[in-house]
Amino acid sequence: MSDSPRHPGGYQPSEEPAHPSPAEPAPAGGYEPPPPEPPPRQLSETTVEPVEENEPPVAAERFRRTTPARRKVIPAHRGRGHWRLVTGTLTYVMVVGGMADYVEPETRALAHLAFWLATGAAFLVTLGRERRHGWEPGPRWPWLVGAFGGALAVEGLILAVGSPTIILGSVILLGFGLLVLMLLG
Repeated sequence: MSDSPRHPGGYQPSEEPAHPSPAEPAPAGGYEPPPPEPPPRQLSETTVEPVEENEPPVAAERFRRTTPARRKVIPAHRGRGHWRLVTGTLTYVMVVGGMADYVEPETRALAHLAFWLATGAAFLVTLGRERRHGWEPGPRWPWLVGAFGGALAVEGLILAVGSPTIILGSVILLGFGLLVLMLLG
């Protein structure tokens, strides 16, 4: 049964008409316009009133926060592994190795220098985070291996297989990486 006076519900039709006032004609085809929407609630309004001292607390009052969430400090955590360094080095090897046959050797030397500077800047940022948060010093060797190993890998691949093969291998490696990301993500 419905609690609404307009639609009493139940199995038997009601004795009174659905539209009792003659001033209000019945809508054509039995359709009624939707009721007017209630006014939007103000964000500053609260739905829970403070509890008096002699009244038991309302269920919502017991779960009210005492500290706003935005004032809580989220602790910084050290990253796991050197994924950014590895992906940056692989991207560098793919790009510089792929363009090697199409640019001058001086341009390739500038690319090596830019990569070393970017790797050094990332290393300094990591050192700053370690000091700022009081973490134990992490291993330093991956940064040197990434910087110099990336440059050696580029030059070795250029001499061994050439740019077109590096481009093809890069496309295959990126496709495999995308497949793994789609499977995990």
